[in-house]
Amino acid sequence: MCPFIWEGTWCQKSYCFCEDGVSLTHNNEYNLSFQGKKGKDRSALKFYAKGKVISKNQIWLLFEPPSSGRVKIVVDETEAPIMSYVFMQSVQDVCTDFNFKKAKLIHFDSNRVRLAKTELYLEEGLGYAIALVAKSKDKDSLQASILFSPQDKDGNEIVDSFIFDLTKPSRHKKYWLHIRNSINNKPIKGNISFDGSNEIDGAYVASDLVMNLSRNIKQCELQIDAEGYFSFDRQDYKIILGENGFRDTVYLKPLVRGMVAKIDEIYFAAGLPDILEQSVPKLNRLRDFLLVNSTVSIEIQGHVNGDGTKKIKSKRLSKKRAKSILVYLAAAGISQERLSAKGYGYSRPVFEKPKNEIEMEANRRVEILIK
Repeated sequence: MCPFIWEGTWCQKSYCFCEDGVSLTHNNEYNLSFQGKKGKDRSALKFYAKGKVISKNQIWLLFEPPSSGRVKIVVDETEAPIMSYVFMQSVQDVCTDFNFKKAKLIHFDSNRVRLAKTELYLEEGLGYAIALVAKSKDKDSLQASILFSPQDKDGNEIVDSFIFDLTKPSRHKKYWLHIRNSINNKPIKGNISFDGSNEIDGAYVASDLVMNLSRNIKQCELQIDAEGYFSFDRQDYKIILGENGFRDTVYLKPLVRGMVAKIDEIYFAAGLPDILEQSVPKLNRLRDFLLVNSTVSIEIQGHVNGDGTKKIKSKRLSKKRAKSILVYLAAAGISQERLSAKGYGYSRPVFEKPKNEIEMEANRRVEILIK
């Protein structure tokens, strides 16, 4: 799939065809532009348009709902009239089925305002393709988003929760771990991993985990991954059992397109782009984050500390370091289409005039921009 790129640019691949459509995540906004294609469409869309003449000037969007639910497709800021088609079929073959005229057309509209007011029910396990069609040669830009709400067919909200109860009759005390959305406090089912203590070591999937513990856990590593959220890492996680056991809540921050996040504990050789061995655990966690969030693309941003005397050299070094991370992730199985690298030198310091090594280290950093 051709990933979407922010800041006024877009993928060089054409997204005028279903096979190269932009993969969307729900409740995020996308800035897109029609590419001004000329001529009449002769693809399978002509079959679904029931013989009407339509242009080849199209934008295709692909969406796989995380659960069953209702969705609104909102398209704003375009002066050009557009038509929209929504197709449903299996996740693996939605475009193949479209090309063979086997996909199910579940919605058609020629009015974008009416489209935004229309709620469609989507089923978990199925794939959806959305075709937006403008007039031939039009190059208007638009903002598109999919507003998704997990619901069953009766309109009842589906909560992404799963209680994994490992307790049994015991004199030992209970430990609860709850995973919640930092914005709305709703449960999130995530992948939980403990490492460092035989009593608790293991991998679990839950929004609420509860187990018996016979003793305090003085230190272990806790990692949590959930699709659509930033990962959580704590290397010095402690569980101190009180009279009523121990209850903890981890709040995960939802991914937002355009958000920048710092990646700690990435180290390079002095003055070089070579990644040091102690960076590997964090790079592997970044890889895991991208594997869990398969529709997310990132820009890797390199920053260095400096005194303003070697601008060009520092910018080159920061870009080479960012590219070193890109190469590592690509070798670890992440598609290069989802990765880009940029060096900022010391044009964006955390501390304009660092006073100590801690502040200098804060300036020497790696960040990722969520696309």
